[in-house]
Amino acid sequence: MLKSLFISTFPILCLVGLGISVDQYLQGDLLAAVGLLLLSIPMLFFLGRLFLADVARTSSNLNIYSGFVVVGFFILIYSFYNNEAQTVSSIGFLIAVCWFLYIKWYSVFPDRTNTLLTKGKALPSLKFEDASGNIVSSDSFLGKKNILMFYRGNWCPLCMAQIKELALEYKELESKGIQTVLISPQPHTNTMKLASKYEVGFKFLVDKDNSVAKQLGIFAKNGLPAGMQVLGYDSDTVMPTIILTDEMGNIIHSDLTSNYRVRPEPADLIKYFEI
Repeated sequence: MLKSLFISTFPILCLVGLGISVDQYLQGDLLAAVGLLLLSIPMLFFLGRLFLADVARTSSNLNIYSGFVVVGFFILIYSFYNNEAQTVSSIGFLIAVCWFLYIKWYSVFPDRTNTLLTKGKALPSLKFEDASGNIVSSDSFLGKKNILMFYRGNWCPLCMAQIKELALEYKELESKGIQTVLISPQPHTNTMKLASKYEVGFKFLVDKDNSVAKQLGIFAKNGLPAGMQVLGYDSDTVMPTIILTDEMGNIIHSDLTSNYRVRPEPADLIKYFEI
C-alpha cells in the first residue's frame, strides 16, 4: 500500500517543485531555481518518456537521471547556505529522498525466490480465461514451446512496450514453433483492446482475481498505483514474470526480475529455446 501511494504522489511532488523553481526564478534567486529544477525534472521526464516512447526496460539505477538529481541537490544545498531558502530546500530535499526511494525501494522486489518455477520442473496445471470468459487450461499448451508472459495490465507502459517487442518478433517466434501467451489480471475488456491492437497469433488470457499469480507465488498485493482504480483496474496485480516451457510442459527458464524496470529482450528469450 505504501508503494502504491508513493508512486502516485511522487510525480505530484515533482510538479510542485517545478512550480516553485519557476517562482524562485521570477524572484531572482537563480541558483535555488536551477537546483530545484534539476531535482524536479528527472522523474517527470522519465515518466513522460515511459508513456510516450515505448520504453520496455531501463537500467536499474537510471544513472543519467540520478546524475541530474545529485547535481541539483548540491546546488540547492549551496543556495541554502547562501540565501537560507528553507522552504525551497525542504521541498528539494524531500524530492531527492523520494528519488532515492524510487530507485532502491519502489522499483525493487525484495525476494523472488520461487521453488515452483525452477528450471526442469513441470509447469503446474493452471486455469485462465480468454477474452470472452472461456476457461483455458495450461494443459492446452502442451506440444508447443511457450513463452508465458505475466504482465500487470494495459496501464503499465513497460509491459506494453515489451509486448510490442514480442509482436514485432512474431514471425521469428512462429517459425521456431514458439507460442506466446500473454496473461494479466486486468478486466476482459482491456485484454480485448490489447488483442485487437496486434494482428498476431498470441494468446491473450486473463488471470481472474490473480488466482494463478497466487498459485505461482508472483502475486503483487496493492501493486496498482493509487488512483488508477477509477480506470477499472483492481488494486492487486502480478509481478512481471516470464516463464518458458518446452513441448512437454517443463520449465526451461523463468525470468523473475528483481526490478520491475529491468526486463529481458525477445532475443534473450529465444536463445533459451536453442540451447
